[in-house]
Parts: sequence; structure tokens; C-alpha cells
Amino acid sequence: MNSFILFVIILILVAFSSILISIMFSSILISIIYYITTFAYASLMFSGSYYYIISSILVNLFTYYIFVVIILALILGLTRRTFPDEIILNLNRMSLRFNKNKIIYGVPFILISYFLFIYLKFDMILFIGSIISSILYVLISRKLEFPLILLSWFSIPYIVTNSIDFSLDNRGIELGEIEGILSPTILNRISQTRFGLKKVSSLKFYLNFDKSKNYNILIIGTSGSGKSTLAKEIISKLTGISYLVFDLHGEYDIENAIKIDMSKTSLNPLSLNGTSPRQRALEIAYMLRSIFKLGNLQTIDIFNIIMEAYAEKGIDENDERTWTLKPPTFHDVLITLEKRKKLVENSQDLSRISSIEPYIQFLTNQILNNNSINMEEIFKNNVVLDFSRVATDELKYILIETILRDFRNYLNRRGISNLWKFLIIDEAPFILSKESGLEIVERLFAEVRKFGVGIILITQITENIENIFQNSSYIFIFNVIEPKELDYLSKALGGSSQEKYMAIYEIIKSLDRARVVTIAGDNRDILLVKLNSLKISGSKYVRG
Repeated sequence: MNSFILFVIILILVAFSSILISIMFSSILISIIYYITTFAYASLMFSGSYYYIISSILVNLFTYYIFVVIILALILGLTRRTFPDEIILNLNRMSLRFNKNKIIYGVPFILISYFLFIYLKFDMILFIGSIISSILYVLISRKLEFPLILLSWFSIPYIVTNSIDFSLDNRGIELGEIEGILSPTILNRISQTRFGLKKVSSLKFYLNFDKSKNYNILIIGTSGSGKSTLAKEIISKLTGISYLVFDLHGEYDIENAIKIDMSKTSLNPLSLNGTSPRQRALEIAYMLRSIFKLGNLQTIDIFNIIMEAYAEKGIDENDERTWTLKPPTFHDVLITLEKRKKLVENSQDLSRISSIEPYIQFLTNQILNNNSINMEEIFKNNVVLDFSRVATDELKYILIETILRDFRNYLNRRGISNLWKFLIIDEAPFILSKESGLEIVERLFAEVRKFGVGIILITQITENIENIFQNSSYIFIFNVIEPKELDYLSKALGGSSQEKYMAIYEIIKSLDRARVVTIAGDNRDILLVKLNSLKISGSKYVRG
């Protein structure tokens, strides 16, 4: 064969292999190691003058090969907006696993390698590859993979790529079994995306709040997917930690928990509970603006009238001793409003004041004009607040926001603490869809960790959860089918990587019951977890 033709053939093969191997393994390092294997191929396939010709060509092409790989790495890095070498990115996850058994079993194979590559063929390249494989096997390999030593250089990419440590916490609350970890896989690299689920076995999934940045949990999924069941399992396994459940549909029947029918209780939103009258008046005015879509002037009028109602009860903004006096009710606010109407001097002001009267009248509902429950007792014990029978959504919302704000004030009085409490907020869009509700929930998510509190927030949609997402240590995603929701979640988990986005999108869209996608660990691994809380009975899933 003509040397020039041979050179061109090898040139094409080298260019093709540099591209293919870099994409398959997402690693410059592996592609360079594989270049050395071409020498090994040559030593196996050719002998005599052909071997020396090909070896000479490969040596001369090495610089060219490195150049092609670097250019390809730059292209991949720019298009994927991430460092193109998965091996280098995961070096911190390759831990030393020195095991005397690996030495005992490995030494005979090193001797066999010596016999094959030195005694029979006298090929130093292949023997050096066996020695490097042996060192990697002894230091980082997770399994007894000693036969791979005989493969010389060919085994190195396998040993390295399969030695990335995906071990997670094995302490805390066990929720299920990890079935897969999103990672680069060969099959996916040569198709539409280089990421796919790497199957794992005998690896349990735990909630470990000792190592979490906070105690917040976000649960997302379609109706009936098992979101509430997961929340129930989490709180059922808490030891020495109480919980407060905001149950909008009467779904939480939990043993040993106090269940309160909120339609048969009363709660006065004007109670100060340690806050100043000005702060509480602002909170209520802001809340009513969110509920009834009020204008700025109406909001200011409500604030001023509430402040007047406090003053008429002897509660002074500048005298904290008066803050413990009996607060006004909305009946009192309505009376104050009627007095204000009589004092206005023109029809324009009268019309503006009168425009808020229907809303104040609505708030004179008996459920908002007394305090029949002890909020501190509710905060201290295991309690389910059942809002399912409250007459209107507006009343339901006012009760929920009032309790959330009282809880925040209670935490400020209680002070810094270790983990002692969980709030469970089901059907979160009911609260997050209101501007004031979104504000208080986001503040709680950002602040409660230092007070020893975690929040489990359950939602079917991703609207208004950006800050909540960022402030959650654990995120559980059940099956989601709406393209808008899938797009948001895939981008949130995948970051800037389009290939991760595509892989996550398909995984979430095709999730079976009893399975969730979640993130965990210091490396924020994306996991597929089969939950214990959704058991299989016959051919049907039985929800707890």
C-alpha cells in the first residue's frame, strides 16, 4: 500500500476518532488516552514494516490530533456553556478506595499481562497500559474489575468513567430507593443528548437535614400524583419535631394530630401578637389590596381607618405598653369608617371612602371578629388546620395569611433554635397567586432556617416559585405534562446545559407513579427515586 494513501486514511481515521471519542465520553482526557490505544491497535494488527510505518505516522499526527481535540473542546464548551471535560469536572468525586483484596486478585493478572505483552510479543506500550490500569484499579475502582487489566489502555476510560462516586447520605429519613442518576452515558452521547439516567442498585434515598442549607422542601406534580402522600410520610417519620398543616381540602387525617375545623373557629386579624399597630395595619391593607384588587388610594384609606380604630381602643404606635390592650375588630373599623364619612368635606372624598365600605362589611363576618384559638398552642403542637368548610375563598385566604404572619412574629419572639417545626402548605398556588401571600411565603422560606423551622410547599404549577425554588434544599418533582411547567423545571434543574435540559424534560414527562425526580447532595445530583410512600398492591397503586 502506498505510504501517502496510508497516511491519508490514518489522517481521516484520527480526525473522525477525535470527534467521536470526545463526544461519546465528553472528555478531552479520555480522547487523548484513546489516541495511545491506536498504537496498541497497530501492534496487534500489524507487524514488521507496516507497524513501524503506522507508528511513525501516528507520532507525526499527535500534534494534529491534539489540535483537533482542543478546537472541538472549545466548540463543545461554547455550545454547551459548560466545561467540556466530564472527567476533570468530576475529579473531586473520585475517592481513593485502597483494598488489599484488589491487590491480591490483581497481581496474578499483572503477571499474566507481563507474560502476554512482554514475553510473547515484547510490546512495552501494551504492558505500560496494563500497569496504569492496575494502578487506577487499585486506587479508584469501585469493583473487583481486575480482568480489565488485561485490556491495557482500552480499560482506562471504563475504569475512570465508572469510578465517579455517586454515594449520598445514608442517614436521616429514608424515603425510597434511588433507581438512576443523571450522568453522561455512552448510549445517550451518540444520540440526541449526552445525558441519561445511569442505573444504580442498593442505594437508598435519605433526607438529611443535618447537612442541608435549610429545611425547606418543594413538592411539584400533577393532581393525584402522590404529593400529599409524600408530605405525610415525611412528617410521620419526624422524631421530636412538631408540624402545622394548612389543609385546604380536608385531606390530612393524621393520627396523633389535633385537627381544627377552621369554619367553626374565629380569628381576629387585627390582633397584634407582638407587632406594632402600624405594621399590622399595613399588612392588612396590603392583604385586602391583593384579594380585592384595590387601588392605591383605597389601600391608603383602609390603612388610615384601621390606625384610627387602634387609636380609639387606646393602642398607640409609640407606646408598646398599649399593644397588649384588646384590639379592635372589623366591626369597630366599620364604625370608624362611618365616622370618617361624616367628616369628609366633598363628594369626591366621600365617594372614595364609601368605595371601601363593602370590603370592610365583608370582613365583619363572625369568623374574623374574635379569637377562639390559642395561636401559641397551635404553633407548639402537631396540628392540622382544615379550611375545607370555610364559606368563601376570601375568608379562607385571610385566615391563612393571618396565621402565617402571626407565625413569623412568633418565631421572632421565640428566637434562634435547632430544627423543631415543619409547616406544610398544600395547594400553594391558592396563596402564592396573591401578591401579599407570595411576599410572606418567600420571606418565610428565606428566614425560617435560623429559627429551626422547615416548610413543605406543595404545588401543581411552577408560577411564582422562582425564589422558593432557590431556597429549597430538597425538590421533589412528580409527573408533569404541561409543556410550560416542563420547560421551567427542566431549565431550573439543567442550568445552562441544553443537553441536560432535554434529558430532564423527557424524564419528568414520562415519570411513572411512585417515582420522582429530585436533587440531592453537595454536587446537586439529579436522581430518579422510587418512593416508599406509594406502594404497589396488585396492579394498582395504593396511596397512603
